[in-house]
Amino acid sequence: MVFRHRAQPGVLISAVNSYAVTGLTAGTEYAFTVTASNGFGSGPASARSGTVVPFAGFTPFVPVRLLDTRSDHTTIDGQFNGIGLRDQGSTTMLTVAGRASIPVNAAAVVLNVTITQAQAPGYVTVYPCGAATPTASNVNYVVGSTIANAVVVKVGAAGQVCLFTQSAVHLVVDANGSFAAGASLTPLVPGRVLDSRSGQPTVDGQASGIGVRQAASVTQVQVGGRAGVPGNAAAVALNVTVTEAQDVGYATVYPCGSDAPLASNLNYVAGSTIANAAITKIGEGGKVCIYTQAPVHLIVDVDGFVPAAATITPMIPARVLDSRADHATADGIAGGIGVREPGSVTVVQIAGRATVPTTSSAVVLNVTVTESSAPGYVTVYPCGGDPPTASNINYSVGATIANAVITPLGADGTVCIFTQSATQLVADVDAYITG
Repeated sequence: MVFRHRAQPGVLISAVNSYAVTGLTAGTEYAFTVTASNGFGSGPASARSGTVVPFAGFTPFVPVRLLDTRSDHTTIDGQFNGIGLRDQGSTTMLTVAGRASIPVNAAAVVLNVTITQAQAPGYVTVYPCGAATPTASNVNYVVGSTIANAVVVKVGAAGQVCLFTQSAVHLVVDANGSFAAGASLTPLVPGRVLDSRSGQPTVDGQASGIGVRQAASVTQVQVGGRAGVPGNAAAVALNVTVTEAQDVGYATVYPCGSDAPLASNLNYVAGSTIANAAITKIGEGGKVCIYTQAPVHLIVDVDGFVPAAATITPMIPARVLDSRADHATADGIAGGIGVREPGSVTVVQIAGRATVPTTSSAVVLNVTVTESSAPGYVTVYPCGGDPPTASNINYSVGATIANAVITPLGADGTVCIFTQSATQLVADVDAYITG
Protein backbone atom coordinates (compact mmCIF):
# COMPACT_ATOMS: atom_id res chain seq x y z
CA MET A 1 0.00 0.00 0.00
CA VAL A 2 1.38 3.47 -0.87
CA PHE A 3 0.47 6.58 1.15
CA ARG A 4 1.23 10.15 0.01
CA HIS A 5 0.76 13.29 2.06
CA ARG A 6 1.93 16.91 2.06
CA ALA A 7 4.14 17.87 5.01
CA GLN A 8 4.09 21.54 3.92
CA PRO A 9 2.95 23.38 0.81
CA GLY A 10 4.78 22.23 -2.26
CA VAL A 11 6.42 19.20 -0.62
CA LEU A 12 5.10 15.71 -1.46
CA ILE A 13 6.29 12.85 0.74
CA SER A 14 5.68 9.23 -0.18
CA ALA A 15 5.63 6.43 2.36
CA VAL A 16 5.48 2.83 1.26
CA ASN A 17 4.01 0.28 3.65
CA SER A 18 3.12 -3.38 3.06
CA TYR A 19 0.60 -5.33 5.09
CA ALA A 20 -0.29 -9.03 4.93
CA VAL A 21 -3.96 -9.96 5.26
CA THR A 22 -4.51 -13.59 6.25
CA GLY A 23 -7.52 -15.89 6.44
CA LEU A 24 -8.72 -15.22 2.90
CA THR A 25 -10.16 -17.86 0.59
CA ALA A 26 -8.57 -18.53 -2.79
CA GLY A 27 -10.76 -17.60 -5.74
CA THR A 28 -12.92 -15.19 -3.68
CA GLU A 29 -13.20 -11.46 -4.44
CA TYR A 30 -12.71 -9.05 -1.54
CA ALA A 31 -13.07 -5.25 -1.22
CA PHE A 32 -10.37 -3.40 0.73
CA THR A 33 -10.58 0.18 2.11
CA VAL A 34 -7.46 2.17 3.02
CA THR A 35 -7.65 5.33 5.15
CA ALA A 36 -4.61 7.49 6.02
CA SER A 37 -4.74 9.21 9.44
CA ASN A 38 -2.46 11.44 11.49
CA GLY A 39 -2.74 13.93 14.37
CA PHE A 40 -4.61 16.42 12.19
CA GLY A 41 -7.33 14.03 11.00
CA SER A 42 -8.10 11.38 8.40
CA GLY A 43 -8.05 11.49 4.64
CA PRO A 44 -10.73 10.10 2.32
CA ALA A 45 -11.04 6.32 2.16
CA SER A 46 -9.79 4.68 -1.01
CA ALA A 47 -11.40 1.38 -2.02
CA ARG A 48 -10.01 -1.41 -4.15
CA SER A 49 -11.29 -4.89 -4.90
CA GLY A 50 -9.51 -7.94 -6.11
CA THR A 51 -9.59 -11.72 -6.28
CA VAL A 52 -7.23 -13.75 -4.13
CA VAL A 53 -5.07 -15.96 -6.34
CA PRO A 54 -3.50 -19.02 -4.67
CA PHE A 55 0.17 -19.76 -5.18
CA ALA A 56 0.99 -22.89 -7.10
CA GLY A 57 2.65 -24.51 -4.11
CA PHE A 58 3.81 -27.40 -6.30
CA THR A 59 7.42 -28.56 -6.24
CA PRO A 60 8.24 -30.94 -9.08
CA PHE A 61 11.48 -32.89 -8.90
CA VAL A 62 13.40 -35.60 -10.69
CA PRO A 63 11.66 -38.88 -9.73
CA VAL A 64 12.93 -40.64 -6.59
CA ARG A 65 12.20 -44.17 -5.41
CA LEU A 66 10.53 -44.35 -1.96
CA LEU A 67 9.42 -48.00 -1.84
CA ASP A 68 10.53 -51.24 -3.47
CA THR A 69 9.36 -54.41 -1.76
CA ARG A 70 11.47 -56.70 -3.92
CA SER A 71 14.70 -58.14 -2.50
CA ASP A 72 17.99 -56.62 -3.67
CA HIS A 73 16.31 -53.42 -4.88
CA THR A 74 17.16 -49.98 -3.54
CA THR A 75 15.34 -46.78 -2.62
CA ILE A 76 16.65 -43.22 -2.49
CA ASP A 77 17.57 -43.46 1.21
CA GLY A 78 17.66 -47.19 1.93
CA GLN A 79 14.29 -47.16 3.71
CA PHE A 80 11.28 -49.31 2.67
CA ASN A 81 13.28 -51.59 0.38
CA GLY A 82 13.26 -55.38 0.27
CA ILE A 83 10.37 -55.64 2.73
CA GLY A 84 8.77 -58.54 0.86
CA LEU A 85 5.60 -59.44 -1.00
CA ARG A 86 2.54 -57.49 0.18
CA ASP A 87 -0.04 -59.98 1.43
CA GLN A 88 -3.63 -60.29 0.25
CA GLY A 89 -5.85 -57.70 1.94
CA SER A 90 -2.89 -55.96 3.59
CA THR A 91 -2.15 -52.24 3.96
CA THR A 92 1.39 -50.89 3.59
CA MET A 93 2.06 -47.65 5.47
CA LEU A 94 4.68 -45.65 3.55
CA THR A 95 6.41 -42.61 5.03
CA VAL A 96 6.74 -39.90 2.37
CA ALA A 97 7.08 -36.62 4.30
CA GLY A 98 10.64 -35.65 5.10
CA ARG A 99 12.19 -38.05 2.59
CA ALA A 100 14.19 -37.02 -0.48
CA SER A 101 12.88 -33.60 -1.60
CA ILE A 102 9.48 -33.90 0.12
CA PRO A 103 8.99 -31.38 2.97
CA VAL A 104 7.92 -32.69 6.37
CA ASN A 105 4.76 -30.53 6.11
CA ALA A 106 3.81 -31.51 2.55
CA ALA A 107 0.05 -31.61 2.01
CA ALA A 108 0.08 -34.01 -0.94
CA VAL A 109 2.47 -35.95 -3.14
CA VAL A 110 2.53 -37.07 -6.74
CA LEU A 111 3.45 -40.74 -6.89
CA ASN A 112 3.95 -43.34 -9.58
CA VAL A 113 2.79 -46.67 -8.15
CA THR A 114 3.92 -49.87 -9.87
CA ILE A 115 2.77 -53.39 -9.09
CA THR A 116 4.72 -56.43 -10.25
CA GLN A 117 4.74 -60.22 -9.81
CA ALA A 118 1.02 -60.24 -8.97
CA GLN A 119 -0.06 -63.58 -7.49
CA ALA A 120 -3.76 -63.14 -8.37
CA PRO A 121 -6.04 -60.55 -10.01
CA GLY A 122 -6.62 -57.51 -7.79
CA TYR A 123 -6.26 -53.78 -7.29
CA VAL A 124 -4.34 -51.25 -5.23
CA THR A 125 -5.93 -48.28 -3.45
CA VAL A 126 -3.72 -45.37 -2.37
CA TYR A 127 -5.07 -43.01 0.31
CA PRO A 128 -3.95 -40.86 3.27
CA CYS A 129 -3.13 -42.92 6.35
CA GLY A 130 -5.57 -42.23 9.17
CA ALA A 131 -8.59 -42.28 6.85
CA ALA A 132 -10.80 -45.29 6.20
CA THR A 133 -9.92 -47.28 3.07
CA PRO A 134 -12.12 -45.67 0.38
CA THR A 135 -14.19 -47.33 -2.32
CA ALA A 136 -11.70 -46.46 -5.05
CA SER A 137 -8.79 -47.99 -6.93
CA ASN A 138 -5.59 -46.70 -8.52
CA VAL A 139 -4.04 -49.75 -10.17
CA ASN A 140 -5.82 -52.87 -11.45
CA TYR A 141 -3.81 -56.00 -12.25
CA VAL A 142 -3.96 -59.64 -13.32
CA VAL A 143 -1.73 -62.62 -12.50
CA GLY A 144 1.90 -61.90 -13.34
CA SER A 145 1.30 -58.39 -14.57
CA THR A 146 3.60 -55.39 -14.17
CA ILE A 147 1.69 -52.14 -14.47
CA ALA A 148 1.97 -48.58 -13.16
CA ASN A 149 -0.30 -45.60 -12.55
CA ALA A 150 0.19 -42.02 -11.41
CA VAL A 151 -1.49 -40.94 -8.17
CA VAL A 152 -2.00 -37.54 -6.53
CA VAL A 153 -2.60 -38.37 -2.87
CA LYS A 154 -3.08 -36.38 0.31
CA VAL A 155 -0.42 -37.01 2.97
CA GLY A 156 -2.00 -38.57 6.04
CA ALA A 157 -1.17 -39.16 9.69
CA ALA A 158 2.54 -39.21 10.60
CA GLY A 159 3.43 -38.07 7.07
CA GLN A 160 2.37 -41.38 5.56
CA VAL A 161 0.29 -42.66 2.66
CA CYS A 162 -1.34 -46.10 2.78
CA LEU A 163 -1.47 -48.69 -0.01
CA PHE A 164 -4.15 -51.39 0.23
CA THR A 165 -3.47 -54.48 -1.89
CA GLN A 166 -6.40 -56.75 -2.63
CA SER A 167 -4.20 -59.70 -3.57
CA ALA A 168 -0.53 -60.56 -3.01
CA VAL A 169 1.84 -58.41 -5.06
CA HIS A 170 5.13 -56.50 -4.99
CA LEU A 171 4.97 -52.70 -4.84
CA VAL A 172 7.29 -50.03 -6.23
CA VAL A 173 6.64 -46.34 -5.52
CA ASP A 174 8.38 -43.32 -7.04
CA ALA A 175 7.68 -39.68 -6.09
CA ASN A 176 7.59 -36.96 -8.76
CA GLY A 177 6.58 -33.88 -6.76
CA SER A 178 4.86 -32.46 -3.70
CA PHE A 179 2.19 -29.89 -2.89
CA ALA A 180 2.43 -27.49 0.06
CA ALA A 181 -0.52 -26.61 2.29
CA GLY A 182 -2.67 -24.00 0.53
CA ALA A 183 -1.39 -25.05 -2.89
CA SER A 184 -3.38 -24.75 -6.08
CA LEU A 185 -4.31 -28.43 -6.04
CA THR A 186 -6.40 -29.50 -3.06
CA PRO A 187 -6.08 -33.25 -2.39
CA LEU A 188 -9.10 -35.26 -1.25
CA VAL A 189 -9.70 -38.71 0.15
CA PRO A 190 -10.64 -40.51 -3.10
CA GLY A 191 -14.35 -40.48 -3.89
CA ARG A 192 -16.15 -42.50 -6.57
CA VAL A 193 -18.32 -40.34 -8.87
CA LEU A 194 -19.08 -42.84 -11.65
CA ASP A 195 -19.41 -46.62 -11.86
CA SER A 196 -21.34 -47.83 -14.88
CA ARG A 197 -21.46 -51.43 -13.61
CA SER A 198 -24.69 -52.77 -12.12
CA GLY A 199 -24.88 -52.80 -8.33
CA GLN A 200 -21.70 -50.76 -7.77
CA PRO A 201 -21.99 -47.66 -5.54
CA THR A 202 -20.73 -44.09 -5.84
CA VAL A 203 -20.22 -41.58 -3.01
CA ASP A 204 -23.73 -40.15 -3.37
CA GLY A 205 -25.64 -42.76 -5.38
CA GLN A 206 -25.47 -40.71 -8.58
CA ALA A 207 -24.02 -42.10 -11.84
CA SER A 208 -24.02 -45.74 -10.68
CA GLY A 209 -25.20 -48.74 -12.70
CA ILE A 210 -25.77 -46.72 -15.88
CA GLY A 211 -24.64 -49.57 -18.15
CA VAL A 212 -21.92 -50.26 -20.68
CA ARG A 213 -20.65 -47.16 -22.48
CA GLN A 214 -21.24 -47.73 -26.19
CA ALA A 215 -18.79 -47.40 -29.07
CA ALA A 216 -18.04 -43.79 -30.04
CA SER A 217 -20.18 -42.50 -27.17
CA VAL A 218 -19.54 -39.62 -24.77
CA THR A 219 -20.34 -39.98 -21.06
CA GLN A 220 -20.90 -36.75 -19.11
CA VAL A 221 -19.79 -36.95 -15.47
CA GLN A 222 -20.87 -34.34 -12.95
CA VAL A 223 -17.87 -33.51 -10.74
CA GLY A 224 -18.52 -29.93 -9.58
CA GLY A 225 -20.37 -30.02 -6.26
CA ARG A 226 -19.70 -33.72 -5.60
CA ALA A 227 -17.19 -35.70 -3.50
CA GLY A 228 -15.71 -32.55 -1.96
CA VAL A 229 -15.20 -30.71 -5.26
CA PRO A 230 -16.55 -27.12 -5.11
CA GLY A 231 -19.08 -26.04 -7.69
CA ASN A 232 -16.66 -23.41 -9.06
CA ALA A 233 -13.53 -25.59 -9.22
CA ALA A 234 -11.42 -25.10 -12.34
CA ALA A 235 -10.13 -28.65 -12.71
CA VAL A 236 -10.08 -32.07 -11.07
CA ALA A 237 -7.58 -34.85 -10.53
CA LEU A 238 -9.28 -38.10 -11.52
CA ASN A 239 -8.46 -41.78 -11.63
CA VAL A 240 -10.30 -43.27 -14.61
CA THR A 241 -10.68 -47.05 -14.98
CA VAL A 242 -12.02 -49.07 -17.89
CA THR A 243 -13.14 -52.66 -17.37
CA GLU A 244 -14.92 -55.45 -19.24
CA ALA A 245 -13.87 -53.92 -22.56
CA GLN A 246 -15.58 -55.57 -25.50
CA ASP A 247 -13.05 -54.58 -28.18
CA VAL A 248 -9.83 -52.69 -28.78
CA GLY A 249 -10.24 -48.98 -28.10
CA TYR A 250 -9.29 -45.88 -26.15
CA ALA A 251 -10.86 -43.34 -23.80
CA THR A 252 -10.35 -39.59 -23.86
CA VAL A 253 -11.14 -37.31 -20.90
CA TYR A 254 -11.84 -33.63 -21.65
CA PRO A 255 -13.99 -30.69 -20.47
CA CYS A 256 -17.62 -30.89 -21.57
CA GLY A 257 -18.54 -28.15 -24.02
CA SER A 258 -15.40 -28.75 -26.12
CA ASP A 259 -14.90 -31.09 -29.03
CA ALA A 260 -13.17 -34.38 -28.22
CA PRO A 261 -9.45 -33.66 -28.80
CA LEU A 262 -6.81 -35.68 -30.66
CA ALA A 263 -5.54 -37.30 -27.47
CA SER A 264 -6.09 -40.34 -25.27
CA ASN A 265 -5.91 -41.18 -21.58
CA LEU A 266 -6.49 -44.94 -21.66
CA ASN A 267 -5.86 -47.62 -24.26
CA TYR A 268 -7.53 -51.01 -23.84
CA VAL A 269 -8.09 -54.39 -25.47
CA ALA A 270 -10.97 -56.83 -25.19
CA GLY A 271 -11.45 -57.98 -21.61
CA SER A 272 -8.92 -55.61 -20.09
CA THR A 273 -9.18 -53.68 -16.82
CA ILE A 274 -6.83 -50.71 -16.71
CA ALA A 275 -6.66 -47.35 -14.95
CA ASN A 276 -4.95 -44.02 -15.47
CA ALA A 277 -4.80 -40.69 -13.70
CA ALA A 278 -5.93 -37.50 -15.40
CA ILE A 279 -5.96 -33.84 -14.40
CA THR A 280 -8.63 -32.24 -16.51
CA LYS A 281 -10.30 -28.89 -16.85
CA ILE A 282 -13.95 -28.89 -15.74
CA GLY A 283 -16.35 -27.97 -18.51
CA GLU A 284 -19.88 -26.66 -18.85
CA GLY A 285 -22.20 -27.33 -15.94
CA GLY A 286 -19.39 -28.63 -13.74
CA LYS A 287 -18.93 -31.71 -15.95
CA VAL A 288 -16.13 -33.65 -17.58
CA CYS A 289 -16.72 -35.78 -20.67
CA ILE A 290 -15.27 -39.20 -21.47
CA TYR A 291 -15.24 -40.46 -25.06
CA THR A 292 -15.05 -44.26 -25.43
CA GLN A 293 -14.05 -45.66 -28.80
CA ALA A 294 -15.25 -49.24 -28.12
CA PRO A 295 -17.89 -50.58 -25.67
CA VAL A 296 -16.61 -50.64 -22.10
CA HIS A 297 -17.55 -50.02 -18.47
CA LEU A 298 -16.23 -46.83 -16.84
CA ILE A 299 -15.24 -46.09 -13.24
CA VAL A 300 -14.18 -42.60 -12.13
CA ASP A 301 -12.71 -41.57 -8.76
CA VAL A 302 -11.94 -37.97 -7.72
CA ASP A 303 -8.56 -37.47 -5.98
CA GLY A 304 -8.41 -33.67 -5.77
CA PHE A 305 -9.39 -30.38 -7.36
CA VAL A 306 -7.85 -27.15 -8.61
CA PRO A 307 -9.70 -24.03 -7.40
CA ALA A 308 -10.66 -21.13 -9.65
CA ALA A 309 -7.87 -18.61 -10.37
CA ALA A 310 -5.12 -21.16 -9.64
CA THR A 311 -1.68 -21.14 -11.22
CA ILE A 312 -2.06 -24.70 -12.45
CA THR A 313 -3.70 -24.22 -15.81
CA PRO A 314 -5.64 -27.19 -17.20
CA MET A 315 -5.93 -27.38 -20.99
CA ILE A 316 -7.88 -29.20 -23.61
CA PRO A 317 -5.38 -32.04 -24.20
CA ALA A 318 -2.92 -31.43 -27.03
CA ARG A 319 -0.63 -33.96 -28.71
CA VAL A 320 3.05 -32.95 -28.62
CA LEU A 321 4.68 -36.23 -29.71
CA ASP A 322 3.67 -39.17 -31.89
CA SER A 323 6.55 -41.21 -33.21
CA ARG A 324 4.35 -43.37 -35.47
CA ALA A 325 4.40 -42.79 -39.22
CA ASP A 326 1.48 -40.78 -40.62
CA HIS A 327 0.33 -39.57 -37.18
CA ALA A 328 -0.06 -35.89 -36.42
CA THR A 329 0.64 -33.65 -33.45
CA ALA A 330 -1.12 -30.40 -32.51
CA ASP A 331 1.41 -28.27 -34.40
CA GLY A 332 3.07 -30.75 -36.78
CA ILE A 333 6.24 -30.93 -34.67
CA ALA A 334 7.58 -34.29 -33.39
CA GLY A 335 5.25 -36.38 -35.54
CA GLY A 336 6.36 -39.52 -37.42
CA ILE A 337 9.90 -39.53 -36.01
CA GLY A 338 10.10 -43.32 -35.90
CA VAL A 339 10.50 -46.12 -33.37
CA ARG A 340 12.44 -45.13 -30.25
CA GLU A 341 15.45 -47.41 -30.01
CA PRO A 342 16.50 -49.47 -26.96
CA GLY A 343 18.30 -47.36 -24.37
CA SER A 344 17.50 -44.12 -26.21
CA VAL A 345 16.38 -40.75 -24.85
CA THR A 346 13.76 -38.76 -26.76
CA VAL A 347 13.84 -35.00 -26.18
CA VAL A 348 10.41 -33.36 -26.45
CA GLN A 349 9.99 -29.59 -26.61
CA ILE A 350 6.97 -28.62 -24.48
CA ALA A 351 7.23 -24.93 -23.52
CA GLY A 352 6.06 -22.61 -26.29
CA ARG A 353 3.89 -25.25 -27.94
CA ALA A 354 0.13 -25.91 -27.86
CA THR A 355 -0.68 -22.92 -25.48
CA VAL A 356 1.98 -23.95 -22.94
CA PRO A 357 3.80 -20.70 -22.02
CA THR A 358 7.58 -20.45 -22.20
CA THR A 359 7.49 -19.47 -18.51
CA SER A 360 6.05 -22.83 -17.43
CA SER A 361 7.97 -24.75 -14.78
CA ALA A 362 6.17 -28.11 -15.03
CA VAL A 363 3.54 -29.93 -17.06
CA VAL A 364 1.01 -32.73 -16.74
CA LEU A 365 1.51 -35.24 -19.55
CA ASN A 366 -0.20 -38.43 -20.65
CA VAL A 367 2.48 -40.68 -22.13
CA THR A 368 1.58 -43.79 -24.16
CA VAL A 369 3.78 -46.62 -25.40
CA THR A 370 2.61 -48.82 -28.28
CA GLU A 371 3.97 -51.42 -30.72
CA SER A 372 6.77 -52.36 -28.30
CA SER A 373 9.11 -55.09 -29.56
CA ALA A 374 10.33 -56.29 -26.13
CA PRO A 375 9.41 -55.86 -22.46
CA GLY A 376 10.69 -52.64 -20.95
CA TYR A 377 9.95 -49.41 -19.16
CA VAL A 378 9.79 -45.68 -19.79
CA THR A 379 11.16 -42.94 -17.53
CA VAL A 380 10.07 -39.30 -17.97
CA TYR A 381 12.27 -36.58 -16.45
CA PRO A 382 13.44 -32.99 -17.04
CA CYS A 383 16.19 -32.77 -19.65
CA GLY A 384 19.57 -31.73 -18.32
CA GLY A 385 20.54 -34.79 -16.26
CA ASP A 386 20.84 -38.56 -16.38
CA PRO A 387 17.71 -40.76 -16.28
CA PRO A 388 16.80 -41.41 -12.62
CA THR A 389 16.18 -44.79 -10.99
CA ALA A 390 12.44 -44.63 -11.53
CA SER A 391 9.81 -45.64 -14.06
CA ASN A 392 6.52 -44.24 -15.34
CA ILE A 393 5.32 -47.04 -17.62
CA ASN A 394 6.11 -50.75 -17.66
CA TYR A 395 5.19 -52.62 -20.83
CA SER A 396 5.28 -56.03 -22.48
CA VAL A 397 5.71 -57.05 -26.12
CA GLY A 398 3.10 -55.42 -28.33
CA ALA A 399 1.43 -53.60 -25.44
CA THR A 400 -0.35 -50.28 -25.73
CA ILE A 401 -0.42 -48.64 -22.32
CA ALA A 402 -0.56 -45.08 -20.97
CA ASN A 403 0.21 -43.25 -17.75
CA ALA A 404 -0.12 -39.71 -16.48
CA VAL A 405 3.06 -37.87 -15.48
CA ILE A 406 3.62 -34.57 -13.67
CA THR A 407 7.16 -33.53 -14.52
CA PRO A 408 9.30 -30.40 -14.24
CA LEU A 409 10.62 -28.96 -17.47
CA GLY A 410 14.29 -28.72 -18.24
CA ALA A 411 15.99 -25.34 -18.53
CA ASP A 412 15.08 -25.11 -22.22
CA GLY A 413 11.45 -26.14 -21.73
CA THR A 414 11.95 -29.79 -22.66
CA VAL A 415 11.25 -33.19 -21.13
CA CYS A 416 13.25 -36.33 -21.80
CA ILE A 417 11.79 -39.82 -22.22
CA PHE A 418 14.09 -42.83 -21.75
CA THR A 419 12.93 -46.08 -23.37
CA GLN A 420 14.53 -49.32 -22.21
CA SER A 421 13.44 -51.30 -25.28
CA ALA A 422 12.24 -50.35 -28.75
CA THR A 423 8.75 -48.84 -28.82
CA GLN A 424 6.62 -46.11 -30.32
CA LEU A 425 5.84 -43.10 -28.08
CA VAL A 426 2.84 -40.77 -27.89
CA ALA A 427 2.62 -37.79 -25.50
CA ASP A 428 -0.27 -35.42 -24.80
CA VAL A 429 -0.05 -32.34 -22.58
CA ASP A 430 -3.04 -31.81 -20.25
CA ALA A 431 -1.98 -28.88 -18.03
CA TYR A 432 0.92 -26.58 -17.19
CA ILE A 433 2.21 -25.03 -14.00
CA THR A 434 3.86 -21.63 -13.62
CA GLY A 435 5.73 -20.19 -10.66
